[in-house]
Parts: sequence; structure tokens; C-alpha cells
Amino acid sequence: MTLSLNASSQTATTSNKDSLVVLPAKVAKLIAKDLVAYDGLKLEHKVTLDLLANTESKINTQGSIIKQYEIKDGQWKQMVTNYDAQVLAYKNMTADLQKDLRKAKVRGFYNKFGLTLGLGIMTYLYITK
Repeated sequence: MTLSLNASSQTATTSNKDSLVVLPAKVAKLIAKDLVAYDGLKLEHKVTLDLLANTESKINTQGSIIKQYEIKDGQWKQMVTNYDAQVLAYKNMTADLQKDLRKAKVRGFYNKFGLTLGLGIMTYLYITK
């Protein structure tokens, strides 16, 4: 690795020999090593920030997906509750219809019995007269 031992300030770049700072080779190598490490760290920092932004985006997306599923879950629960209420209403209607059917059968029996009895009495009265 070859390095220049002369260094100058970025803000004061004149051709004047008095403004030049001469660094020892060991210090110049350490500075070069630090600058290379800094460049690598800058790149790593940028990649880390990009990764963090992507991760935050994924988390936000997952959060919205979870929210949508929670809404759908609430809707399904409401639907199940509505279906349970319908089943209960149908059970009550079935019980009422069964009661009405039994009443109609009894009424039909008494109607037939009354009709038969009435016909029998009419026939008896017709025959006996």
C-alpha cells in the first residue's frame, strides 16, 4: 500500500508550503484504514436502514392483514349468532306448528265424531218415525 505522507486541509488548500501538514507513515496508514472502515460502515448503515424500512413495511402490512382478519372474524361471529337465532326461531315455529297440528287432529276427530253421531241420530229419527 503506497500512501502519500503529505496531507492538506479540505478548507485551506493553498500552494503555500506553510499550510501543509506532514504525517508519519504509521498515522497515515491508520487514517486510511479508518476512512475505509468508515466507508464500509456508511454502506452497512444504509443497508441496515433499508432493511429496517422493509421490516417496518412488512410489519405494517401484517398489521393491516391481521386487522382485516379480526374484522372478518367479528363478521363470522355475528353471522353465527344470527344463524343461531334463526335456528331457535325455527325450533319455536316447529313446536308451535306441531301444537297446531295436534289441535287440528283433535278438532278433526271431534268433527267426524259429531258428524257421525249427528247422522246416526238423524237416521234413527228417520227410521223411527
